[in-house]
Amino acid sequence: ALSCLQVGVRRVGTAAAYGLLARESLGAGEELFSIPRTALLSQHTSALAPLLRKEEASLQSSSGWVPLLISLLYECTLSNSRWGPYFSLWPQFTDLDHPMFWGHEERAQLLQGTGVLEAVEKDLANIEMEYSSIILPFLKAHPDIFNPKVHTLELYRKLVAFVMAYSFQESLNEEEEEEPNPPVMVPLADLLNHVANHNANLEYSPESLKMVTTKPVRKGQEIFNTYGEMANW
Repeated sequence: ALSCLQVGVRRVGTAAAYGLLARESLGAGEELFSIPRTALLSQHTSALAPLLRKEEASLQSSSGWVPLLISLLYECTLSNSRWGPYFSLWPQFTDLDHPMFWGHEERAQLLQGTGVLEAVEKDLANIEMEYSSIILPFLKAHPDIFNPKVHTLELYRKLVAFVMAYSFQESLNEEEEEEPNPPVMVPLADLLNHVANHNANLEYSPESLKMVTTKPVRKGQEIFNTYGEMANW
């Protein structure tokens, strides 16, 4: 169970749509909340985990995100998903303001010369290629689970943006030489907004993930995390 009596979720007085505010003054090093690994949404905790393990070889991609994205496709459209309340925070993912959802002319006008335009166009091309070459064949191979008319390229694109904006990726230890860990969705932790001069940080342990303050926080002050490393497409 989650315990977070020292902070509260707010939609008013925060830097973005959601945010966490301190309910009392906090010192550095205080644990704000703890999330058991069983509560994370990942390719390992989704109801599809056995199938994803079985077909792992066919789901390889340059991003490494495909198993998580398939899990999200399934869980976000499943009426009785255990993560239903989590997805209800982002109805239809309409709050995702990402340049990939802008029209081509708008992107060209606003992003020309920044380098972002080329990056977004490359992302869109890679997403479409990944969907057509990996996702769609997987969906068609499992018609009892998926429907391409529901689990569309448009929804897949939104879920990619969702992962870009809200997922976490656990770093490897320095002595480890394995592939990077895949991203995971971390309920509650992903409601924190991000700034460079942050006052909290997500710490990883074998059993749970803990949000811990890195400096004193005043009562009523917003709790900010910092961006971690993300995979490249």
